[in-house]
Amino acid sequence: MRGTRRLWLTLTVIGCLVAGGELLDAPLLTVGAVGLAGWLLAMQFAFVRSVSRLRSELTVSQSLDRSRIRTDTETRYTLEASVAAPGNHLPLSVESTVPLAARVEGGRAPATDLDRSVQSSSATVSLIWETVGDYTMPGATVTVSDGAGLFTQSFTTEPGPEISVEPPSVGPIHVGQGGKQLLRGVGEHDARGRTGGLSAEEIRKYVPGDALKYVDWKATARLDEAHVRNYEAESNRSVALIIDHRHTMGDGPPGETKLEHLKAVAAAFQQRAETLRDPLGYLTIDDAGVTASGTPVARTEAYRSCQHRISDLNTEPEKPAAATKSSAHTGATTGAVDSMRETQSPMERTLLTYRDAAGSKRHLPNQPLFNGLQSAPGEIRRADLLVICTDDSKPSELQNTVGLARRNATEVVVFITPSVAFDTDLIADLDTAYDRYRAFDQFRRELNEIDSVTAYEVGSPAQISAILSTSSADAERGEYA
Repeated sequence: MRGTRRLWLTLTVIGCLVAGGELLDAPLLTVGAVGLAGWLLAMQFAFVRSVSRLRSELTVSQSLDRSRIRTDTETRYTLEASVAAPGNHLPLSVESTVPLAARVEGGRAPATDLDRSVQSSSATVSLIWETVGDYTMPGATVTVSDGAGLFTQSFTTEPGPEISVEPPSVGPIHVGQGGKQLLRGVGEHDARGRTGGLSAEEIRKYVPGDALKYVDWKATARLDEAHVRNYEAESNRSVALIIDHRHTMGDGPPGETKLEHLKAVAAAFQQRAETLRDPLGYLTIDDAGVTASGTPVARTEAYRSCQHRISDLNTEPEKPAAATKSSAHTGATTGAVDSMRETQSPMERTLLTYRDAAGSKRHLPNQPLFNGLQSAPGEIRRADLLVICTDDSKPSELQNTVGLARRNATEVVVFITPSVAFDTDLIADLDTAYDRYRAFDQFRRELNEIDSVTAYEVGSPAQISAILSTSSADAERGEYA
């Protein structure tokens, strides 16, 4: 309970009456001071009792018209206060506090008043949510005052509704291979119970009686003899997201850039990892190097950190999270393969992938994606599942990065946005666009043929369909369409 300015003025009057009675030897002034003080005590006692009764009769409710929204989306928030019976309560005001992630349309916090003659009152405002995350509306603050304006008392109600703010959607997203849509949901893998799932342990020769589902066809084709992959029980699978947000990722229409498409893919993995309680980590890279990282852990704060990082990504330059080592002399490349050349033959790319790991500690000039992964903590590089989200603007760098990832991680999945699908000028010349798409798809297939590596294309379904709709050779196009 707090006193108002009127209370302090009344106390000043009482003090003056007491002092005047003593100085002037006027008992009537002293009696008046005592009477006024008694009246204040009676008013205070009545106010405390009325507030106690009001707290049991007052109902304050908060409501949102939606529980799940996307950023920069408007929601209607309603604050309502009511009492059991009108005309029998002290005047009060109710004010709500809005989370920092939300902005009130008009700038005024939602508030409502209840006079003595009013039984219920409400206020509705529009909230614009600007930050991804899960939020709870704080409890409203109720301020009660007495009829004479001498005292006020405030208390807070229970918290309001919860709301989940998700990243903005770029519309339908094509995730697939060779123009065919991926049937399985992005980010999904076999669910596991308490006993865990299965992870690859080693490859051995096929023995009659082995189940065909365990045959490793890539190893069989490479070794020219049937091989199977042994599996062992595993606990939750660690997942690390490698997200490229260099300037080339800004290609595409506003709101539908390469980066926006890959952010949606990365968000799907984040949500899936949180659902299965898989340890989740991330590494984000721009033109200058690593901008942020988090080692895989299965904690709520780790999932929120990754979620917020994905939402905040853009193609604007950021200050690197840590300086990346560089050297003018990078040493000789193992064998005769030049890893710096953008135009490499399929054989050279394959050799680079299986290059001796002893040469992998060199930092390569102008290859921030490769260098960033190489300098990442071991928990990220050795994750059970390493997810790389990038584009095809630097194929040799991506080839080197995938090779490095494969030497460390158990499984590698690469999501690539083909530049031709985000070049709006080329869509007018579909023959040229189709030729570029074929070159991209050949590169994606080469990555996909690497053991334990799966490569997907990511783009707009309309753009991919438009590119595949025209071809100079229908028979060849049928292989992709």
